[in-house]
Amino acid sequence: MTVPEHVFPKGFVWGSATAAIQIEGAAELGGKGPSNWDVFCRKHPEKIFDGGSPELACDHYHRFKEDVRLMKETGHTGYRMSIAWTRIIPDGQGDVNSEGVAFYRALFDELRAHGIEPNVTLYHWDLPQTLAGLGGWENKQVIDHFVRYARVCFDLFGDQVKLWSTLNEPGWTTLQSYVTGLHPPNVSNHKSAVQVAYNYILAHARVVKEFRRWQHEALSSRKETQIGIVLNMSTIYPADPLSSSDQSAATIADGVLNRWFIDPVLKGCLPSDVWALYKRCSLLPEHTDAELAEIGFQVSASQSSKIDFIGVNYYYPHFASADAPESAYHLNTSGNKNEDCIFAIKDLFRFVKNPHGRFTDWGWEIFPEGLYDLLMRAEHYSPGIPVYITENGIGIQESLDSDGTVRDERRIDFVREHLKVAHRAIQDGVNLKGYYMWALMDNFSWVNGFKKRYGFLFVDRKTLDRHIKASGHWYKRVSDQNGF
Repeated sequence: MTVPEHVFPKGFVWGSATAAIQIEGAAELGGKGPSNWDVFCRKHPEKIFDGGSPELACDHYHRFKEDVRLMKETGHTGYRMSIAWTRIIPDGQGDVNSEGVAFYRALFDELRAHGIEPNVTLYHWDLPQTLAGLGGWENKQVIDHFVRYARVCFDLFGDQVKLWSTLNEPGWTTLQSYVTGLHPPNVSNHKSAVQVAYNYILAHARVVKEFRRWQHEALSSRKETQIGIVLNMSTIYPADPLSSSDQSAATIADGVLNRWFIDPVLKGCLPSDVWALYKRCSLLPEHTDAELAEIGFQVSASQSSKIDFIGVNYYYPHFASADAPESAYHLNTSGNKNEDCIFAIKDLFRFVKNPHGRFTDWGWEIFPEGLYDLLMRAEHYSPGIPVYITENGIGIQESLDSDGTVRDERRIDFVREHLKVAHRAIQDGVNLKGYYMWALMDNFSWVNGFKKRYGFLFVDRKTLDRHIKASGHWYKRVSDQNGF
């Protein structure tokens, strides 16, 4: 066996990631309640590619033992997943559903029996419809219900799960739900977006504090558990590095999309320049000094809202121009590589296409160096903090070969390129603990339906049979060697 050129630290986690609503199916089985995405897809099939729905998804609910076996066959030592709030508390605020509890306990047992450590996200965008009807994340009452749901999960699964994350990509879900209006509740309102973004950070801080209370109440074994958050962090560069106006535009864009979320969780404060911008634009969220103190662990005696690790999701970079005469939003959901993504906020910034870039069919630039910059940024913000790459992958339009596999060399090349810069970041001091590729299997990809395939496992939409792609076999070799 060839000695790997890039060897990772002992104990490095090799895994993949999914979200409950994207793979589980069984939308009305096992006592599960309806989520905002269940209702949205039923009411607006025209907004999802080919009318795709999470109703059946990949039927992981019934096939989880097979899926865990396939994880083992593809070299997994870790698995990042989410719990469906509506499977634990069907209406988001009432009684606990024993059937949902039994499903997750069985899944966690199966994972651990195969030597695969679960890394569990509490919220991956599937809000109970009852709470969506109360105004969703614009309503601070939802924060209270979220904290209670989190505590229920800690109590029920804390003996099986050692890594917890509060939220997945609060920035992306705010953007697509309240700015572009592509995701439920289909709102395009900057005032609402800022309020939701603020409420997410407040919810995160309160759940971390509740976790600390749970952690220190009784059992010494709980001290081994950790909590963090998963942030989407598209690194942002000035379109023209020599232009001061483009540099300013990149700083603003980074503040709105990235620093609003990373600053409070790693520095303990909201970014002052973004707060001032929102104040000038009459967009400040409803807030209290007490809430800001909860968020800002640096200005209080309590450290109870500090996280143990940071999860970073990285797919592509942005290049910002100051030339933004109008606001405009468009996300490529067709897989037509000639269709560009558009994002601009009038008079602030506009993202432009890198003329020298390589792009996926969905217009996302393949730029591994951005991952290196992101990892170094986490280290700069909080030296020594454990970091996990919790999502990184490429969506491709794929079909099954006649021999029952998929030769996805593009995915292997993509992952290899990003692992190379991750390895360099480790050498340069980043405390990187693991890599979870998005995704374990082809799944329901939001408004892209099932067209956009990300998985190590090809899922036949007619039979739901799983087939290990070439990338899955390659990943097994990487995991076995702890490098490549």
